[in-house]
Amino acid sequence: MTAITGFSPSKASHFTWSPESGGDSYTAESLARLDVRSPDSLAGELYFLDDTISFTAEELSRAPAEVLGRSSHGTSYRATLDNGLLLTVKWLRGGVAKQRKDFTKEAKKFANIRHPNVVGLRGYYWGPTQHEKLILSDYISPGSLSSFLYDRPGRKGPSLTWPQRLKISVDIACGLNYLHFDGEVPHGNLKATNILLDGPDLNARVAYYCLHRLMTQAGTIEQILDAGVLGYRAPELAASKKPLPSFKSDVYAFGVILLELLTGKCAGDVSGEDGGVDLTDWVRLKVAEGGGSDCFDNALSPEIGNPVMEKQMEVLAIALRCIRSVSERPGIKLYEDLSSI
Repeated sequence: MTAITGFSPSKASHFTWSPESGGDSYTAESLARLDVRSPDSLAGELYFLDDTISFTAEELSRAPAEVLGRSSHGTSYRATLDNGLLLTVKWLRGGVAKQRKDFTKEAKKFANIRHPNVVGLRGYYWGPTQHEKLILSDYISPGSLSSFLYDRPGRKGPSLTWPQRLKISVDIACGLNYLHFDGEVPHGNLKATNILLDGPDLNARVAYYCLHRLMTQAGTIEQILDAGVLGYRAPELAASKKPLPSFKSDVYAFGVILLELLTGKCAGDVSGEDGGVDLTDWVRLKVAEGGGSDCFDNALSPEIGNPVMEKQMEVLAIALRCIRSVSERPGIKLYEDLSSI
């Protein structure tokens, strides 16, 4: 890896907020806590994880940047370099990164993680203060699954069709399968905002995997707590005093995303009319009452016929398997079942 000293994202970087960008929703207090301020100067080092890109610290520091989203561990920006290269820069919140030796050791493991359904990590910056830790990755457009799926103001484009949703589910499963078996690490923070849709065909790619390997235990626990608020946390993580992401907790989160794709609902939404249950409980309730098909997104109604309904019910069955208790939960190899639908 190449080290570049003197990296300084100055106040001239023109950071802006994009109203069209995806990302998690937080209160004003949370946003204030997550706010990242550029110091006047930095004296750290920029490392590349491969030799396919090259730029100077000065080029990165003056790159126009736009906020893509905020989460418990920091803020993501789209940076446009002078040569036209687009990168996503994740600026980690102060205090969540591991000590340098451990951080560097873990980051090196990401150098060889390359897959069509996984967003590649390209490098990182290590600065002298706690809030000067940046992670560089490929920029993926047009946006996150959450920005296309939910029926909310500002949704990008028309509702996703059933073939698109089925393909996205297979893409996600393929990316997770690669991480689990080739990368030998759980994703750890799987949610709709971390599924990025690439290009006009909306190929799904999982992003921000393995951040838990770069963060302190406290940072990981906070990330898992936020996953609980958003509806993606596996029950066994909620019951643990020192929770750690696992392959089976990834499968649970994947099952929740499948339910989102089927219903068009956000995992964190609560349906008061059904007694204040979350998405997983709401679907289980409908299925128990014999109305599993009542769960499906109304936007898919024009497409529904017997063949499509059968496929949707097959995906629903897989999703319900994924959110079982940990001992009954399948492995991510179930992508083969999805691919055959």
